[in-house]
Amino acid sequence: MFALRKARLLWLVSLLAFVASGCVATEMLYRGNTVSAVPVLVLQEDGLNAGVWETFDLIIEYEYSQAGNVMEITGDVSLTQHYQITYDRLRRLSVYLFFVDENSQVLETLSFVDIMTGSTEERLRLSRRYNIPAGAVGISFGYKGSVDCRDSYWSFYKRPLSK
Repeated sequence: MFALRKARLLWLVSLLAFVASGCVATEMLYRGNTVSAVPVLVLQEDGLNAGVWETFDLIIEYEYSQAGNVMEITGDVSLTQHYQITYDRLRRLSVYLFFVDENSQVLETLSFVDIMTGSTEERLRLSRRYNIPAGAVGISFGYKGSVDCRDSYWSFYKRPLSK
């Protein structure tokens, strides 16, 4: 009887620990990790700044302006031609904006695209406003997603995973 109670308690504690570990606020994700394998864009306060952030998987054409500690950013997010030609459906795509310090370490993570689904040829236009955290000198993006077609499924990601 005691062993059964102990096993149930252990199971309950394990379940709660598992659930709690998944409840990390987006802002805290990747904090302290280094953005190393993708471009870091240096923040500039003068006027409208534009560019393209591109990896093998994803293209973000963006424009932003900064006034004090507030940044307004608009952008078009799309998959690269590799995915458009090879796969039919975008099952899921989440894109993050990382504010980084002078050492390219993540200070804060914010959602840029929460969840995008649909055709791999889809292009999403976004407009967001963010408060720039103290010490931020640049931004970068990261993502995770998956695509499929009749007989194939593929996951892809680019995130600052190393400390």
